[in-house]
Amino acid sequence: MASHGLLLQDSSMRFQVLVNEEPRPVELVFGGARDLALVDRWRVPPGVASGSGARDALEFARLASKRWRYYRESISTASDLESFRSILQQRRESEISVLLVVRADWFSYSRILGLAQCRRTYCHHIILEFLAVHPSIVGGLQPMIRGVGAGLIYSLAVLAGAVDVPLIWGEATAFSAPFYVKTCRLPKVEDYFFLRKRSLQFCRGQFRRKYFGEA
Repeated sequence: MASHGLLLQDSSMRFQVLVNEEPRPVELVFGGARDLALVDRWRVPPGVASGSGARDALEFARLASKRWRYYRESISTASDLESFRSILQQRRESEISVLLVVRADWFSYSRILGLAQCRRTYCHHIILEFLAVHPSIVGGLQPMIRGVGAGLIYSLAVLAGAVDVPLIWGEATAFSAPFYVKTCRLPKVEDYFFLRKRSLQFCRGQFRRKYFGEA
């Protein structure tokens, strides 16, 4: 594995999540229209508590889908690591849309467990615009699955390392701020979070050691 656990040229990597405390493999890929067609079918299952954040997760997933489709018509879209690099080589100031998707055939509610809609800015930073995990996972239904959201964050840090991006930032909510503090070992998160060198190194280390990430 390279120093940052570089994304495979076929645009996929693998890591482990916990399913009822047992490790199970998931795949992370650069997503596209077919993946979003599955995300558009997400629903909040019966039995999910109203205060669990599941409805927010569904809303963020739908907003991410709309944002990706809008970007598809307005800015460059990376379909894999090589296309990301190629866009940068052609024009360094390019804005680039990136959709990362976690999927697994064993997940009964949907093949898609979670997603992250991102944008590379003209000054070579990455904005995490929307992070969404399937409502059944957020709502704590069986099987209990942990690690999808953190795996997405850590994978995004791996991508940032592969293309020498020095900063990932995004907006936080009252529900998500504690998640970013814990996941990224940040001292405090209010409206926004910022992952710079030290935090990115921590996230990449977690991906390799705790999530057994393979690239």
